[in-house]
Amino acid sequence: MTDPLIEQIQTEKDYFTKAKLLQYIIYDKQTRIIDLSKQLKIKPSYICHLIRLNKLDPMIIDGYYSKLISISHLFMISRLKTKQDMIKVYEKVLSHNLTVFQTEEEVREILYQVKTIGSSIVMKEQKKIESLLSDNIKNVKTHLIQTRVKAKIIIEIKGNLQETTDYIRLFVARLKLQKNELITPEALQEKDLE
Repeated sequence: MTDPLIEQIQTEKDYFTKAKLLQYIIYDKQTRIIDLSKQLKIKPSYICHLIRLNKLDPMIIDGYYSKLISISHLFMISRLKTKQDMIKVYEKVLSHNLTVFQTEEEVREILYQVKTIGSSIVMKEQKKIESLLSDNIKNVKTHLIQTRVKAKIIIEIKGNLQETTDYIRLFVARLKLQKNELITPEALQEKDLE
C-alpha cells in the first residue's frame, strides 16, 4: 500500500503545493531526501529544487501564476540566499526579458561573484597541459577541470613516500624556475605548450 502523501505528491500538478508537501514530509515527518526520492522515483536534486521554491517571496510566486516568469526561472532564482537578491533578479528578468540561461548567469554572479566571460580551454589544449604536468611519468596522473566559476588541477602521484616526495620537490623546483622566467599565460599559449 502506498502512503497517501506520496500519492498526493505524485499526482499534484501545482509546483508550490508539491514543494510544501515535500517540505512537510522531509522536515515534519523526518524523511530523508534519498529515501523520498526512491519512493517518488525522482532524483534527489529535483526534490531539492522543489523544496527551494518554498523560499520564494509571494510577489515572485504571483509572477509565475500570472505567467510572467517560467518555473525554470524560479528554480534559478530560488538558488539565491536572500529574498532581496531574489526580488532583484526577478525584477531584472521582467524588465530585461531574461532567458533562463541569462538568469542562471545573474544568479551565478551573485552567488560566486564571477561573471561568465571568456571561453574554456579546448580538449586538445587540456590534454597537452595534463601531459606537461605529469611529465609523462607513469605513476603521475593529472586532471584539469574547468567550470564557469572555477578551475582545478589535480595531480595524483602513486608510489611510496620517497617517490612521491621526490616528484613533489621536482615539480615545485620546475614551478620556481618558470616563475623566475616570468612565463605569462599568454606566453604559454604562444608556445602552444610543446
